[in-house]
Amino acid sequence: MTRALRFSAVTVWLVVGLLGCSGGMDSRSAAGTGSGQDAVSTMTPEQQAALDEAMATAKQASAEQTRQTSEAAEKAAQLSLSVSSEKASESPRDDGIHDPVNESLAMLQNPAQALGTFPRDRRGEVDWVVALDQGLIEPRADLNGQTRMQVLDMDILMKGTQSMPWVKFPHSAHTKWLDCTNCHDEIFKPEMGANDLSMNAVLAGEFCGVCHGKVSFSLFVCERCHSVPHPGSGEKWW
Repeated sequence: MTRALRFSAVTVWLVVGLLGCSGGMDSRSAAGTGSGQDAVSTMTPEQQAALDEAMATAKQASAEQTRQTSEAAEKAAQLSLSVSSEKASESPRDDGIHDPVNESLAMLQNPAQALGTFPRDRRGEVDWVVALDQGLIEPRADLNGQTRMQVLDMDILMKGTQSMPWVKFPHSAHTKWLDCTNCHDEIFKPEMGANDLSMNAVLAGEFCGVCHGKVSFSLFVCERCHSVPHPGSGEKWW
């Protein structure tokens, strides 16, 4: 409460107090003279005018306080937006990846700002496949964008999943922005039964775990890989 508002409130209190204690207060019984009637307090016109003036002053002070509070909140919001915008436009300098002394670092966009409108999965992470399908991103096959990606439309069904749904690996979703050499032959040997693939190995950062959980979606969005129910896996839960 500002000094003006406190002053006005005290003024009203004093005026009311003085009116209540002054000799001008006329206490008389309510209409009629029967016993048990409540007393009714009346004021002289001068006292009523003084009270009205005090109340008007308090009301004006309250309105001024509301205006000042609103202006302060608006300025604080503008400052907050300014700070947020400034931070959003800054490039990551302490991520251990970018060279902090490189002059071009300031040109990079903050990921939170760049990806702010991208589709998300149930963990709140960017759904890159949907973003690709919606045309929000257009991966280049080379730096100059002169060649096209070699997309392979072939799915591989992995059935050694016990009670979990089978895994369907879509080559198309990967080859729309990755070259075959990104996975073959260093991560996966392109031969049936040549890869000792297991969930433990994936969680340890091998095979699919080389990318997933790091630059691709989390390993704990199970249904994105285990997407084909079978008689031993129970009903679909997603």
